[in-house]
Amino acid sequence: MPEDKAGKPGVKTLMLMLALATLVAGCSTSRDVRRADGWMTHVVSCGGPLLNMGHCLEKAGEVCRGYGYTILNQDGGELPASPDAMPTGGLPDVPKSMSGLTRFQSRQLYIRCNG
Repeated sequence: MPEDKAGKPGVKTLMLMLALATLVAGCSTSRDVRRADGWMTHVVSCGGPLLNMGHCLEKAGEVCRGYGYTILNQDGGELPASPDAMPTGGLPDVPKSMSGLTRFQSRQLYIRCNG
């Protein structure tokens, strides 16, 4: 990390870190949708170049506050093959090239909270 003469991170480095943190923080969103059958469902979105389906799963857990949820449908991204393989949101998937940062991938989970 580049440092100034006093041994502190430079202003450009701090601005870049702030910009990256802003991109990642709060990018997973959810909205409530009432289906025709009367059930309240939630659409959890975690699109973008720096997020993965694990971020959608984490947001779904937050939305349902520990009651668990049932995935009704998904759009974009891949869910793990088994519950033991559940990905966590964790660190973002950083693209290998700068061109990967300009590609926006849409990912959505359609869930119903249990309980």
